[in-house]
Amino acid sequence: MKTVASAILREQMPRSPIFTTADAARTAGVTNQDASRSLAGMADAGMITRVRRGLWAFMGHPDFSPFAVVPHLVSDDDAAYVSLLSALNLHGMIEQFPRRVQVISTARRPALETPVGTFEFHRLATPLFGGYEPYGALRQFDLATPEKALFDLLYLSAQKGRRFGHLPELTTSSGFRTADVEEWIERIENVLLREAVRNRWEILAETITS
Repeated sequence: MKTVASAILREQMPRSPIFTTADAARTAGVTNQDASRSLAGMADAGMITRVRRGLWAFMGHPDFSPFAVVPHLVSDDDAAYVSLLSALNLHGMIEQFPRRVQVISTARRPALETPVGTFEFHRLATPLFGGYEPYGALRQFDLATPEKALFDLLYLSAQKGRRFGHLPELTTSSGFRTADVEEWIERIENVLLREAVRNRWEILAETITS
């Protein structure tokens, strides 16, 4: 364990607080099996946290965030970005801090509970997937723009059986572009759903404070 631990702490941790067993194996120059055993021992010692099989985190790292785990929870063929209430909170538009990290993905998947947080996935059709940017200087995960996060919320709230029926009080900055929200609404192919989202947006727009 000492060889893997020293390599991880010396070389891997400065690069990223989230890493895989394969990352550790490459860094330490050992097999995946040996790395897995050593990492399990480090986790038992409280040095790192096992997020899920093959994925680990330094929760005490100054750059650690549950949001940084999101890109590691989808396959290489899928894409995902933080959105909805999680994004609105990060943008300072709502005070409420969601208990779950809310993610928009290209693939349908169940919620995932991990030691670093619970992740909730929502799938959007391809024409509505987008409107996100790398977050912060470290660019550890993608985050919906304020406008897209609000659109995603309106879109999901307008669908039967969906959550988000009650929208929180919102505060926007002077740079918030209402036209961007309206452009996303126009991309909704289902006419009835598009009108439902537009009606919700028109009501909400009157209550938004800046």
